This record gives sequence, structure tokens and C-alpha cells, in this order.
Amino acid sequence: MVTFHDISELKSTQSQILKLDEKNETLQRVNTDLDHFIHVASHDLLAPLSNIEGSIGIINRIKVDNPDLTKFLNIINTSVKRFSTLVKDIATIAKTENGAIVTELVDLDELIGNIEWSLENKIQSAGAIINKNLQAKQVLFSKKNLRSILYNLISNAIKFKSDAAPIVDIHSTSVGSHIILTVQDNGIGISSENLNKIFNIYGRINQDIEGQGVGLYLVKKMIEATGGEIVVESKPGIGSKFMIYLKTEAAAR
Repeated sequence: MVTFHDISELKSTQSQILKLDEKNETLQRVNTDLDHFIHVASHDLLAPLSNIEGSIGIINRIKVDNPDLTKFLNIINTSVKRFSTLVKDIATIAKTENGAIVTELVDLDELIGNIEWSLENKIQSAGAIINKNLQAKQVLFSKKNLRSILYNLISNAIKFKSDAAPIVDIHSTSVGSHIILTVQDNGIGISSENLNKIFNIYGRINQDIEGQGVGLYLVKKMIEATGGEIVVESKPGIGSKFMIYLKTEAAAR
């Protein structure tokens, strides 16, 4: 007795799988090429930008009696700095997407102290107070990325201040399988309808305050690249609280 099986459906499935594999390979090649392009483009753009910034710096040291010329030089200088920051942000996004992250044991008190030193003028100008309660002293993370994350959150707390002097509370603790870093402020806060927008790229919700709208997008990307999570609670007129959850394998006491 001979039995015949209809294998047309099996062949169709195999054909679809092959097509999907081919599409995946194509997408991987495109992503690799795109990452390479971003890396090369950002590197090639930064070099001439540095030359322009240096040239403007030299011009600024020359006494200029024409107020209009001084005004336009300031506009050029500001624009170049913004563009330079944007290019660096794009390069950081590419590195984060590639998983090109080197971790090390980071001393939180030392890192935050370095950030306070960098923000000294802004802190003094705003009359800001930075409070630290670091129960977890060290974190296994990319030092460069963690500095960018905390710098962004602390500087935002000062930038988006209310009428009162900014108070920024930084807390770290170990809870269960996570280490939690918290940055809380008494600033203008964020409305509930805008909470989901702040982590979008170019997700600026306050057009009256200078910024590129890339910072919090990068913060979220850098945290999620290690399997972590960032959560925000905020009320307009009360302030915001950013909580960073790092898995224990990506953190240490």
C-alpha cells in the first residue's frame, strides 16, 4: 500500500522561512552599515567643528568695536556648540545600540562630587542644594555612561526649577535583586500627559527652556542597555522623582 502526503504546505512554510532569513540578513547588513556610517560621520564632523570652535575662540580674543559683529559671532559660537553636542549625542546613541559598553566599579560619592564640580557655576547661580544619601556606595556600570545619566538628571533638576531654590536629593540603596538610584527635585514638575514623551528622542516638552531634547532619551537607552529600567514620578508645581533600577549583576555595594 502506497500513501501520498501533501507536502505543498511544508514547502510553502520552508520557503517563507528562507525569505525571512534573507530579510534578517539584509537588515543586519543595513544596520551594520548604518552604525559604521554614524561612527564615521560623527567622527568626521567633530574635527571641522573643533576647528571652527577654535577659530571663533581666537576671534573672540580680538577686540571688536562693532556690536553687530559681536552679536553674530556669539550666535555662530552658540550654534556650533549645539551642533557639536548633537553630533556627540548621535555617536553615543550608536555606541549604546551596538552594546559597546565597558563596565567598572564606580564610586558614587566621587562621581557625584565630580558632577557637582562641573555644575558649580549653575549650582551657585541657582542657589541649588545637593543632598546625598548613598547607602549603596558603588555601582558596576560604565563610568562614562553613569556620569552622563546623573549629570543629565541633576542639571535638569537645576534647569527646570520653580521659583524656589532647587533642592536635589540623590539616594542609592539595595532592594531585593536591584540597586536603586533616585534623583528627586522640587522643580516645576511634569504633567501626566507629558510623562510618556520625555524619553522620546527630541522629546522637548518645554520650548521656553534651552535644550536639544536628546538627553533623557540617551539616559533611558544607556540604562536599558544593561537590562535596567528608569521610572519617573512627577507632579506639576511639586517636582519630579527619577528612579533607576539596576539588576544586581550590573551593580555592587
